[in-house]
Amino acid sequence: MSHRTMEAHYRPNWELTQAHGLNAYNCGYAETPGVGTFDEHQQALVWRLLGDVDIRPDSTVLDVGCGIGGPIGWMAERYRLRRAIGLEYCQSSAQAAEERYRHQEHRPSFLQGDAHCLPLADASADVIFNLESALHYANKQAFLSECRRVLRPGGTLCLGDITTRTKVMFAPIQWLNLLPVQFNCNIHLWSDEDYLEAFEANGLQVLRHEEASRSVAHALLDGLREMARISWLSSSGFRRRRLLLAILQHRFQAAELTYDLFAVRKS
Repeated sequence: MSHRTMEAHYRPNWELTQAHGLNAYNCGYAETPGVGTFDEHQQALVWRLLGDVDIRPDSTVLDVGCGIGGPIGWMAERYRLRRAIGLEYCQSSAQAAEERYRHQEHRPSFLQGDAHCLPLADASADVIFNLESALHYANKQAFLSECRRVLRPGGTLCLGDITTRTKVMFAPIQWLNLLPVQFNCNIHLWSDEDYLEAFEANGLQVLRHEEASRSVAHALLDGLREMARISWLSSSGFRRRRLLLAILQHRFQAAELTYDLFAVRKS
């Protein structure tokens, strides 16, 4: 991944969160459209992905691809975590997360780093959380191998990602990965079957798997309706990001893209 292109890709997300008072970058989860705010939907996706995973105050929780820190901040507060770590590839996002939680009692620590080489010791984490980040990884096998290394025996990886079973349709995206602009999002899509095979190959037992595309589409629709109230005089990057979210919502609705939630355990 290129730091330059990832920073360009996520800058409009930062503008969106500032304009709309959001704390995260994810697509959200809503079982029924029109019920709840987009911020509530984003939090709902976090809790849906975590499910009934056992997290206690003395658990070590690592959020890989933490963005501006919303999910790991919510987890730190809910579970009163003494060790919550957010790892983020984009330096600007890591700095924004650090500033946002500077004065919080249960404050996560934030690091800038690469998911392909996690900066934690072997068998040091109880839970690894990864939401809408793995789609950017050129080598997902390396990431999953790192998760196995870092997790304690019995530890859990909770991974939510945009997937597709029609990779040919999205092959042209690879050309965008060559451009130093926000539309270069370093996208490398897997299918749910790719993930299931990779979990098995890395000795990770599947505890739970949910295909959540419909609920994610509902959440995005609500989010787009809220964003429509923000002035179109906002920056062009912000406007283009709203267009990108609209395209995502349509693709989920049409089942051309899917959204999968996994919880897997290190044996």
